[in-house]
Amino acid sequence: MSPDAHGTVELDGPYDVGRSLPCLGTASDPTWRGDRQQVELAGRTPDGPVALRARAVDGNLGLDAWGPGAGWMLGRLEHLAARHDDPRLLRFDHPVLDEVNRRHAGMRHAPSGLVVDGLLARILGQRVLTSEAARSWNAMCRELGGPAPGPLELLLPPDPERLAEMPGWWFHERGVERGRARTMVAVCRNARRLAEVVDLPLPQAYGRMRAIPGLGPWTVNGVARVALGDPDAIVVGDYWISHTVCSFFTGRARGSDQEMLQLVDRWVGQRGRVERLVHLTGHRIQRFAPGVRTPRIAHL
Repeated sequence: MSPDAHGTVELDGPYDVGRSLPCLGTASDPTWRGDRQQVELAGRTPDGPVALRARAVDGNLGLDAWGPGAGWMLGRLEHLAARHDDPRLLRFDHPVLDEVNRRHAGMRHAPSGLVVDGLLARILGQRVLTSEAARSWNAMCRELGGPAPGPLELLLPPDPERLAEMPGWWFHERGVERGRARTMVAVCRNARRLAEVVDLPLPQAYGRMRAIPGLGPWTVNGVARVALGDPDAIVVGDYWISHTVCSFFTGRARGSDQEMLQLVDRWVGQRGRVERLVHLTGHRIQRFAPGVRTPRIAHL
């Protein structure tokens, strides 16, 4: 099937498509698939649903898009090239970080612009295991998203208008308790204003997202990294990330968000990239006990 929109833009250096346009949710996200050379994703733009294929070939980033949102996404092609975020220009004065950054010089922070989709997926990860969030997201995409336009066989994220009308019991049956359900509905009811943050300066974009009750720094920073392309967006409030980053720099097994922010303060502007580079080193923290099996919310 021929795409509804096609475009190509010249890249200014290495470009790892999979790491530059990462998925909204987990590895099983039905709205995304990809690797270092190609990403296929589905989303909801202000102009309507879209499915796209982004490929890096011979120094160019090519985009094929299907659906009513194809033109909107094509208009963002220059942003997706992420010329504002060239890792080769950065020096961390840290031997391991500099080496990992050199080896992963194609990891950019390309702003997808899909803010509402990102917020809905991210909210599901609040306070629960990744596997539980993935089950909920997959169910919502199947039931309130449906097939994405075009031939890529992806699912769309849930339709905000339909999601906002769902009763509390519907969320509970899909593993989402009242607090997260309330936050998702608030995002859906403010979807138009939230979608507009892609055109705002970053401080205003953060402020508008944080104004929605239930959207804290864990959620907003994670979305700003992917949807707004902010390399400074470091994830705080996560169960493991602060321990991992602190352990990498100090050698201790545990650390707090406050300590993590102090350790990366000298790299303000690139703190989110530093966090990602730490993960890419393969550094792992010591675990002192086996994992705890938690009950599925839908079964409570």
